[in-house]
Amino acid sequence: MRKQKLTLCIACFLIICFGSCKKGAVVSPGKNLGKNLVLTASEQQAATAGNSFTLKLFKNLDSSNTSGANLFVSPLSVSFALGMTSNGAAGQTFTAFENTLNFAGLTQAQMNTYYNNLITNLPQLDPNTTLDIANSIWYKQGFSVEPQFLQTDSSNFHASVQSLDFSSPAALTTINGWVSNNTGGYIPSIINSIPAGEVMYLVNAIYFKSSWKESFNTKNTAVQSFYLADNSQVQASFMSSSIDYNYYYDSPSGTNIFELPYSNSKFSMDIVLPASGTSVNTVLAGLDSAKWQSWMNALTPTKNTITMPKFKFSYSTSLNKALMDLGLKIAFSDGADFSLINAGQPLKITDVEHKGYVETDESGTTAAAATSVGIGILAIPASPPSINRPFIFVIRQMSSGVIVFAGVVNNPLLTGS
Repeated sequence: MRKQKLTLCIACFLIICFGSCKKGAVVSPGKNLGKNLVLTASEQQAATAGNSFTLKLFKNLDSSNTSGANLFVSPLSVSFALGMTSNGAAGQTFTAFENTLNFAGLTQAQMNTYYNNLITNLPQLDPNTTLDIANSIWYKQGFSVEPQFLQTDSSNFHASVQSLDFSSPAALTTINGWVSNNTGGYIPSIINSIPAGEVMYLVNAIYFKSSWKESFNTKNTAVQSFYLADNSQVQASFMSSSIDYNYYYDSPSGTNIFELPYSNSKFSMDIVLPASGTSVNTVLAGLDSAKWQSWMNALTPTKNTITMPKFKFSYSTSLNKALMDLGLKIAFSDGADFSLINAGQPLKITDVEHKGYVETDESGTTAAAATSVGIGILAIPASPPSINRPFIFVIRQMSSGVIVFAGVVNNPLLTGS
């Protein structure tokens, strides 16, 4: 059977909190199996909402991917960056963040507590897995930032805060250097330039490295055909081994779901393989959080030979259109309200950039991602425009506001009707 293109639907960053060991596994005395992630009821609600956001974002990006290129994002990185930014939003702009991130029904305090739990505890779950999460806020020297905004993000997101001279090339080097340092060098930069009018960047960086719970035998790695969506084929290195993993076959759709645990089963890679003749786009179009959860609940332990390609690639995209499609349009517009960042300066999101890197081989997976949210000052005309097109006018009494006359000038040369 021809194999359709694999999709890495939900990146390993969001598959959280498995049991300490699989049923029937032998546990060595004194072995450090790490700890479990404990979520309150509201935090579990936020985690479920986060997976809904993941699917919405992933489906949106995939639907516009018509070139057949690979796709890899960390929705958790995007969520962290937007979560930090949302603490500066007010009114309808904040509501747009809530709806886009699927956090409607949660208070802002509950959202912040959830992010704080993740950044504090996710890196500590498995001693054999490296998961580094870092946040930062960079603002233009001389730009006044509300202290409460900085305090909220520092406390809940562990964000480092620094002012920089945005007119100096050193500012770009500093921000990109921070991203590189916090992604193991796999994301060397996140922004290419700092435009005039830009006053702030809110940046998240994530780095993940873990080994398989059962590694693949390199002796079994061999070149095989990988069939593309158009039924053409390429030759790729496939790794193969008989290992323990979790599996579910969704008979109505013919979809195969594989779950390959890392290390102490605290994280996993979940692979969704469409039925022969069914595209990835078709599967994603019909996938929602309820179906995803039903697949995860139906996974059962199995031991069998699994064969999959090794892969390594980078991905980069602007998330502007995707986020506006998902409901955040107001935050990019002149109607944005970021008064909790600066009460006297009209601000909006200028750009949201995302970059990712993933490498999977016989030993495990290395992945990194970074997200940058740029905040800029709304453009204000240097001088009033010329009244050089049809206009309305009124004559009114100023103190009472009573309008005495009203008219329209369509052609100032006309002297009568």
